[in-house]
Amino acid sequence: MKTKIAYVLGMFALLPAAAFAQEELGDEVKSVEIRVVEEYKAQVRSAHKITEQPSFADSTSAKIPVKVRIQPKAMDIAFTPKAIPAIQIGRVKLAKLPTQQVAIGGGNFASSFASFVISSPRSKKNVWGVRALHEGALSGVSGTQFKRQPRYENEVLADFQRATHDWNFKTQALIKADYVSYYGAMDQLPTVLDSVPGNWQSTFGLSQEWLKTVNPTSKVLATYRKGGASYRYMNAGHATSEHLFKTAHRIELNADDRKVLVDMGYQFAGVNSWADTSGAQYHNFSLEPYTSGKNGILTYEFGLNFTGTQSAGLDTNGFEFYVFPRINLQAEVLRRTLAIYGGWDGNVQQNTLQELVSDVPYLTMNQEYRLSGQNRGYVGMQGALVGKLQYRVEGSMAFMNDAVVFERDSTAELVHVNGNQLAALQVGYANRVVRTGVRGELNMPLKNFTASTYAQLNVYGGDPYLGQEGRILGALVSYRINELSVMGNFKYVGGRYQQEGYSLEDYADLSAAVGYEINDNLSVSLKLHNLLNQQYQIWEGYRVRGTRGLFTLNYQF
Repeated sequence: MKTKIAYVLGMFALLPAAAFAQEELGDEVKSVEIRVVEEYKAQVRSAHKITEQPSFADSTSAKIPVKVRIQPKAMDIAFTPKAIPAIQIGRVKLAKLPTQQVAIGGGNFASSFASFVISSPRSKKNVWGVRALHEGALSGVSGTQFKRQPRYENEVLADFQRATHDWNFKTQALIKADYVSYYGAMDQLPTVLDSVPGNWQSTFGLSQEWLKTVNPTSKVLATYRKGGASYRYMNAGHATSEHLFKTAHRIELNADDRKVLVDMGYQFAGVNSWADTSGAQYHNFSLEPYTSGKNGILTYEFGLNFTGTQSAGLDTNGFEFYVFPRINLQAEVLRRTLAIYGGWDGNVQQNTLQELVSDVPYLTMNQEYRLSGQNRGYVGMQGALVGKLQYRVEGSMAFMNDAVVFERDSTAELVHVNGNQLAALQVGYANRVVRTGVRGELNMPLKNFTASTYAQLNVYGGDPYLGQEGRILGALVSYRINELSVMGNFKYVGGRYQQEGYSLEDYADLSAAVGYEINDNLSVSLKLHNLLNQQYQIWEGYRVRGTRGLFTLNYQF
């Protein structure tokens, strides 16, 4: 999961980020409604947030436009080029929407939440906004010897967008300071520790995106469509830091009656560490040409994906790369009832300190940041059975190289990190993993009621892979009437990795949320996590919290 989802309210890119009630339950904010379906990915940013995963909002591809739930996320400074919608000025009279928001909340385990947004009203050329966010907790984790584990997340994000006759420009600046406690403790401690050692992780970033909003008056060989660049510095603590620079661009080529899009990117990461890999540098290059179209009932996409990384400063330097085909075919055999599809594609991820820490902040920082690749072949069918009841069945085989896993050498030992003893994880890589799976989905999106469920069975081969999940079941039910909204999520995971001293048990997680809009300005929400009070492990030695609740009050004006 590396996809970032920005919840956009009209032209205010930052405005809804602070509306906690809408973020948590979200169906609509005034007259604007946005629905997003995303693949489930367990991201554990802290002990406080562990039981906020899983949250079922799942779709492995965008082949069916299934509307399941809104799950907005705060914008991230890491740049991945996405089209900025062209701004039409002065042609349609738009309703006045709130531009300022304040949200506060609290719950058990001494959890706290606060958010504030200030942004500009609608403008003919410029819009801006600033968001401040705080989340924190101070409490122990059941099943460990630690009594307390403080955790704080603080962020300020500023956004400015300008529209000209030919271009849209988007600028973002980020300041972030998180305190992380390394709470995973061995069970054989001779004495009970009063607190957990930790450190501050700080991030500073700036990004600029640009999008060409007009087309050439005549057919030309090539057109520059969009691009951007970003820089982000992170101090992860324990004498470890990273400078990360990214740039990406899209060019459209005209070849006879076809259009070919070419995506190009470059990424530089300079990492300083207390470990032997101090001063490592990673130069990552990507080139992806592809074309798409339709011929009769057949919709097609053909292309290539080339990604390579040159490393320097390591014990063994070199250039590694992946070349994947991009073949996606779909044919609608029976209108709305049956479409068959298949293809072969792949994706590549150059791992960085910032992305790994965003997933798991409890790392020893003694890591090598490899180039992870996965290519996948798949076939399936999808459509509507009765009315709006939608289905999809898919079989796939994926080949993963240098797949990331988070592991501990032992749950009975602490790790020595730059003079500190921590119960910390480290990054490992599975050189070659083969995953064969079958997946089925049913979705029923109605006006006020949505139900969705899926099941997936996987079989693994190749190298041992700590991230394996053999059986996955998920379900979501949401209902909204007038000002009241109710939602429930369920997820079961079985067949997890259990060998070589590791034992990751099966688990079931149930969560629920209730929201109520008191008036146009004031709303409240209540989120309940891990209602089954399961003490399962995300990784070896890291257990989740028990049942947790968070109440939030939101005011927009």
